[in-house]
Amino acid sequence: MLHQRRLFWICFYSSCTLFFFSALIYDHYQSHFDFDNQLTNENISIEKALKQMPICVPDDRPRQRTILYTLLEWTHFAQKYNIRYWIAYGSLVGYVQRHGLLPHDLDVDLLIMAQDTSQLFQLSQLNFSSIYELKVQPQWYIVGETKRSYFYSEGINFVAPNARFINRKDHIHVDIWPMYDYDPSETRMKKNRKPMLTEYDEYYNWKSSPQEWTFPLQECLFSGIKVWCPAEPEKLVANIYGPISVKISSTKCVNGSWIASDEYRLAKSMMNNSVITNTTKL
Repeated sequence: MLHQRRLFWICFYSSCTLFFFSALIYDHYQSHFDFDNQLTNENISIEKALKQMPICVPDDRPRQRTILYTLLEWTHFAQKYNIRYWIAYGSLVGYVQRHGLLPHDLDVDLLIMAQDTSQLFQLSQLNFSSIYELKVQPQWYIVGETKRSYFYSEGINFVAPNARFINRKDHIHVDIWPMYDYDPSETRMKKNRKPMLTEYDEYYNWKSSPQEWTFPLQECLFSGIKVWCPAEPEKLVANIYGPISVKISSTKCVNGSWIASDEYRLAKSMMNNSVITNTTKL
């Protein structure tokens, strides 16, 4: 009887152990399956977006594909380490005009709150990939690109962005720019002013916008990739580049070359003249 009871408990514990390890193995492979399945779906979405993207020169498609897959890698990195970011500048123009990458663009632009760069600095010390790396401007805490220096020996060949997510294999990068919760050009804070955020404009001057134009962030599809977008993308594009940039691209394809758009240049010139005229009247 004692022998049978002992045999029962041995079988019981063996079964439990086998079940436990089987569950671990299943969970491991299921996680990999889910991740691989996610990658497959993301790849399909990117390739579908690329088919709808115009090309002008032979190198366009390989460049466009590399930029998008570099952005995809960034989104995985940002999700893993809980980095708050959103698309900006030329990339935001692309999202507003065509829900994705501008066909002539050479990189991707993102914004983060300037103080969050300290998190990126910690992450830049990690050896997380043989292909990708995160470079942080050593003087990121200094406000204003003219006050910063290049650090070529460290691979820092940029001063205005606070950081870069770099694809070393294909020489493509994602620029990560600072957003400030105050206006660096103001010497004194204005009282009773609604919350504002400030970033560079296209000429590296400070440009402010209401905080509610950016937050809360919204998830959006950028050429088939899930990224974070500001709350009011059209208003931000108009604020930085002018209302004309919401609908008209600054670049067009002519005879196999990307050139500045005459239509865009004329429309922007008329807009600037109108602003000058109105200012003079005031």
